[in-house]
Amino acid sequence: MNGALWKRWAIAGLAGAMLAAAPVYGPAVMDSVRGGTAMAAETAAATAARTISVSGEGKITIQPDVAYVNISVFTKGKTANEAQTANATAFAAVEKALKEQFKVEAKDIKTSGFYVQPEYQWSDKGESSIVGYTADHTVTVTYRDLAGIGKLLDGVSKAGANRIQGIRFDTEKADAYEIQAIEKAIANAKVKADAIAKTVGRSVKGVMHVQHGSVSNAAPPFYPMVKAEAAMDAGGAGTSVQPGEMEITTTVTVTYEM
Repeated sequence: MNGALWKRWAIAGLAGAMLAAAPVYGPAVMDSVRGGTAMAAETAAATAARTISVSGEGKITIQPDVAYVNISVFTKGKTANEAQTANATAFAAVEKALKEQFKVEAKDIKTSGFYVQPEYQWSDKGESSIVGYTADHTVTVTYRDLAGIGKLLDGVSKAGANRIQGIRFDTEKADAYEIQAIEKAIANAKVKADAIAKTVGRSVKGVMHVQHGSVSNAAPPFYPMVKAEAAMDAGGAGTSVQPGEMEITTTVTVTYEM
């Protein structure tokens, strides 16, 4: 037997051995596999028929417990140094009032903006020339005595702050309030599930799955920039700012077994 013929016989023998070793699934085995798949599908369908999914909403209304006030000192000067020096002097008085009169801690006074820039004047020919400089120092003050927020504005105005860039009310207990809202949402979902199950002649047995949705924090209105040059009105009344209320809302989707 030559070499080429011997190789053909060796390859044929190897292929036959592989075919012999390969598993052979008879009709009974294939029927068993198909039966298992069908049984799993039927089980899933039966489970779905015994469940109900409902959404629940939890909403709580709270009072804000913190205010973020943006206070600015704006000054002018013939030179950049003059504007900046005037600003530093005025701001020192404002900072002193915040710390000593209103007991605001240093960590609750944060610079959020500072600039010194030229002030231009334009001629009829469209040519510009520098006529002076302006300096602006803005700080964000965290203040928790909301009943006294009006007095704070009046006090810093008298001390030298000439712009209130905005006031935002919020809460520092957001996590705790969110948990309360979730608890209300779960309770709301349970009431809905009980009502639906009762209507179809069934009862709720237990929770199979819960999915938490988004949380909405509806804060009070933002007070935009206002001039603080006159902290008192003609009648001598102090500034009055009302914090209002906040709404924290969340949703859940709960699947129950019936």
